[in-house]
Amino acid sequence: MSKTIEIQSFASPAASYARIATTLLKKGKGNLPDITIHLPKAKLQPEDLKKYNKVCGFDHTLIVPATYIHTFVFPMHTLLLSQPEVPYPLPGLVHFANSIKQIRPLYVGEEFSATVKFGNLIAHEKGQAFELFSYIEVNGKRIWEDTSIYMFKGKEGIGSVLEWEQPTLAENSIKATWDLPNNLGIEYAKASGDFNPIHLHPLTAKLFGFQRHIIHGMWSAGKILALLEKRAEPSFEFTVLFKLPIFLPASVIYRHEKTNTGFNFDVMDKNQEKPHVKGYLKNL
Repeated sequence: MSKTIEIQSFASPAASYARIATTLLKKGKGNLPDITIHLPKAKLQPEDLKKYNKVCGFDHTLIVPATYIHTFVFPMHTLLLSQPEVPYPLPGLVHFANSIKQIRPLYVGEEFSATVKFGNLIAHEKGQAFELFSYIEVNGKRIWEDTSIYMFKGKEGIGSVLEWEQPTLAENSIKATWDLPNNLGIEYAKASGDFNPIHLHPLTAKLFGFQRHIIHGMWSAGKILALLEKRAEPSFEFTVLFKLPIFLPASVIYRHEKTNTGFNFDVMDKNQEKPHVKGYLKNL
């Protein structure tokens, strides 16, 4: 049975985390319900983007970064994932891949609607994964789509196989060293609203099995897009796979290379032996 929940605004952070807490005892096994979250009207202003643009490195004021739209709809992800019919505990989920399709840019001050719903179950050797689809429309026309892949770690999952490309870069790829400060997780949380404790402090991260706090995967995605989007077409696909977590503070190596359709990129450890992020940008 399908269900649509229409919202007019987002819940406060306190209410959101209270809702997340209600999912802790879920068993992490079962099918995804047919539930849609819909926000019929929204508009972003320059002040909404100021902190995000600064922490990720975007320098424009008229266009909404494609990765920021993911951040904007993330509270809708939380609302959907915390519904009683959903069998997975939200704090136990890992966001391990994300793909954004920008059909055209969203402009600051432009009115749009947003929708979030589940996709398919995805088989993974380390647990049960699944798709979560988001999209926004302007005057009834879709201009942005997002597929987020979440996983609940445990027994090998069932479903379709994720076949997203994982490019391997050449040794002579363009490189840059990123030095990530200890407080980067807190700064990104202030900009994005994602205050997951695994990103904030070593002590809170240890409560969830991490040796130290880690930077948000979507910070890495935003940082990379800020570097590449000026050389991309207005319409593009931007896909990232989050491999190994980046513990803060950190020094990592960012690399990219130009392709016939756009760019391949990765983020490696400082010895360039282990990948933290892999992905590509393709012009459409």
